Amino acid sequence: MEYQIIKVFNNNVVLASQEQDQVILVSKGIGFGKKIGDTIQENTNIEKVFHELSPDAERLDLKGMNAFNLKIKTLTHKIIQIAEENLGSLNENSEKMLKEHIEFAIERLGMGLTIENPFTREIITLYKKEFEIAGIARKYIEETIGIDIGEEEQGFIALHLRSARKNKSVNEIMRMTRVYKDCLQVVEQELKVDINIEERVKEEFLKMLRFYIEQGSKDVEMKLKKEVGKQLKPTYKVAQLIGKYLEKECHITLGEGLIAYMAVDIQKLISLQTI
Repeated sequence: MEYQIIKVFNNNVVLASQEQDQVILVSKGIGFGKKIGDTIQENTNIEKVFHELSPDAERLDLKGMNAFNLKIKTLTHKIIQIAEENLGSLNENSEKMLKEHIEFAIERLGMGLTIENPFTREIITLYKKEFEIAGIARKYIEETIGIDIGEEEQGFIALHLRSARKNKSVNEIMRMTRVYKDCLQVVEQELKVDINIEERVKEEFLKMLRFYIEQGSKDVEMKLKKEVGKQLKPTYKVAQLIGKYLEKECHITLGEGLIAYMAVDIQKLISLQTI
């Protein structure tokens, strides 16, 4: 079975027919490059299918689509202006990419679809300035569209701003965010601690880890590195595991000196759990 496109509302929403039924199909990129008469296979990864125009789905009706798009375009331009005032120059494609993302997020939320962000807490710590600007975006969206996008979607907007600021793809920024979270889980699993229950310690760990990642493959001299390996065996082992993980995921080779310093830092952070 397949759907035949009747109308392309935007990159993420199309009106289509299947036999005698008309449906609205929602999925990221489903309308990109499509035109009237094109077909979409039923087994395509489609986020949502509306067989009847519910009050929420009516917002996607053609009559209101132009006004809706204009609102999104205007508030996105305003967000980018504020971001550049506070973060500096952004990637030239940042406004287009952010507009498409906000459109899709609002469509999902308007239809009752949940937005989940597994990296929200990491984003708040690692990309604090971007998250603050995303908070302004969240406020504008609620004032303009009448929808509170929530903290998790605010985190995704922060990722887009970080991407534009560093001139890297959103996927790359998300991958690095996952790296931070994975390293945190290595510490928790190996040392049998739950850092997630102590936000202060988690924040300090993420800041510490960012320092070591930003060092790249540099090394520093540490005269007591052998002693650290003997006296802090559990945390030294964890530091080594993180070093191996970073080498695999980020192509960063931490020298023995940085590994020893990391072991000491991890030990200090773990000690804060008991204070």
